[in-house]
Amino acid sequence: MLIENLGYRPPSLSELGGILGRKAWGKLAPTENTKTDFQLPLAILSSEPLICYSGIVPNAPLGAAGLVDDGMRQKPAWFLLSPTWTLEDRELLQHIRGRAVLHRRRNPLHKLIFMCNSEEEAALLHEFGEAAFYHNKTTNTSEALFRPLANVEREFDAIYNAQLAPWKRHELTLEIERCGFLFYRAISSDNASEAALIARHATEAPGHVFINEIGDDGLPMRLPPERVNHHLNRSAVGLCLSAKEGAMFACAEYLLAGLPVITTPNQGGRDFYLDDDYCITVPADPRAIAEGVAALKARQIPPEHIRERTLGRMQRHRERFRELIDGILAECGTPQRTDSSWPADIAVVLKWVLASEARKRILAGTQDRAGQILLGARADA
Repeated sequence: MLIENLGYRPPSLSELGGILGRKAWGKLAPTENTKTDFQLPLAILSSEPLICYSGIVPNAPLGAAGLVDDGMRQKPAWFLLSPTWTLEDRELLQHIRGRAVLHRRRNPLHKLIFMCNSEEEAALLHEFGEAAFYHNKTTNTSEALFRPLANVEREFDAIYNAQLAPWKRHELTLEIERCGFLFYRAISSDNASEAALIARHATEAPGHVFINEIGDDGLPMRLPPERVNHHLNRSAVGLCLSAKEGAMFACAEYLLAGLPVITTPNQGGRDFYLDDDYCITVPADPRAIAEGVAALKARQIPPEHIRERTLGRMQRHRERFRELIDGILAECGTPQRTDSSWPADIAVVLKWVLASEARKRILAGTQDRAGQILLGARADA
């Protein structure tokens, strides 16, 4: 069976006893708090059978699978679970394994597959007995939106597309002479700390430009993807400076726009894109980062070369993703198979929605446009 081929192993009696014991002592909740309306990424790829592709978030460590109620327990369903933060943490995986075991006991017709952003994540999940598939979700990034542009002046030595959060480590850019910053965020944060960061850069690095405008609510204003791509093309190099996070969409966007990349040692999956031709890994030190930027600029790597190599890597993983969906359809006895098309005109395949809306869509089996394209159904969403 597919799920076993992907590494799923039923719990032994001793493991099951430990999980049930932790549950009895209140150390392992069997389901998530469905009364709290949080957000999570979601796409419903197929309605029959139900194939739900969703993100793992703190309120839903089993993604959309944790949102289903009694009405779904007797319905076969496949849940593809994509982490929004690295799963390379044994304590976290022990909790996730426990929740997954309890979920399957309550919902025996449900199949869970963890869509891992790194090979290390997949190996750890296999070790814990969970089905895991190596698929860096940033391969969903749209090459139609992010691309090299002719006749755009390279005004910045480097650009960093990252919210102004401490773990993004903006201080590592201070030795770069000319640096641009895109810093939209979808969630509330400490406006005062953001303002302090911008003020510090104005003093210590006057060649740094913070591109997003600030709205009346004090939050950075969102730019459409086309404008983000324009600003990327104003720069010579893209920056990836966090030590740990989930898969980094900005890294894929840089490369599709033809920018070489400076990265620091990290966990989360952006190493998927590393290529010595146009990526340099440097220590988390401002001087090393500035020197790496200068070195990549000096190489004058053609943007189309970077883009084509990146697309080649993406296409191979997109094909593997289609093969996984085809394997699920075949196991369910469904004659339909995926189309050769990829929804390249969609900015992202997984879209953030409120849990209440996600629950309604799962129960209704409402297929997203990405699923319609992948399965060759061209009707409007």
